[in-house]
Amino acid sequence: MSTANANGRIDPSDLDEESLELLQLYMDHQSTWQEVCLVTEMSNEGKGGSKTITINRPMAFKLSKSMARLVLMGALQASENDSTNFVRKERDGGETQNLVKFLGAFENQCAVYVGGPDDMDKPAVLVHGIADLPGAVEISRGTGIYQGGLEAAIDGVLSGKYKPLDFRFFVGHTRYAKGQLEDAVTKGKYQPIACSRPLVLKQCIQLPKPLWHEVLEFCGGELKEISKLELTKREDL
Repeated sequence: MSTANANGRIDPSDLDEESLELLQLYMDHQSTWQEVCLVTEMSNEGKGGSKTITINRPMAFKLSKSMARLVLMGALQASENDSTNFVRKERDGGETQNLVKFLGAFENQCAVYVGGPDDMDKPAVLVHGIADLPGAVEISRGTGIYQGGLEAAIDGVLSGKYKPLDFRFFVGHTRYAKGQLEDAVTKGKYQPIACSRPLVLKQCIQLPKPLWHEVLEFCGGELKEISKLELTKREDL
């Protein structure tokens, strides 16, 4: 086991394999602490990978023009050799018109979440519970949870048929190669549970109790006890 230097720091390159794995688990744990994820794609019979979106990491509840561009059109890399992203602007009159309509519908109320670290430069994914929304596709049969149908959502909000908070926008997702998600579950990083439509569609706006705790309490048993234990560590609830 490596010891710290005079400044109290540990050089990861000096760690043995087991210690390095522990450090990696700790760092990963910090970034995924109490996240609630929805599986939107699952590997089929060991083929392909899986994809999840984190549903309890709010990013914004109103739209500035730059945020609207990010949600609607995504971002672009500055160059092939530069990983820095910037919000791109409209390329033509059609995109400008779409942006104006989008802002008209969602400027004052728009639930935008950080869905995960992958493909954050792509347009946001729209999730909702409206079965007959044109262009929408059910994430998994029988869940009553849908993605897509942005154009119809914009028109519906502008006409008063829908409310802006009937929809959730997710920037990015987490992508897993074949077997990675299953491995994460086996190691105890995630606890798989049956999909609950009301919880997935609930907006994380001034909730009396964080969504992670609400989910665990619904599960009952040991998971409910874990929630109780974690709540005792908080002084803000």
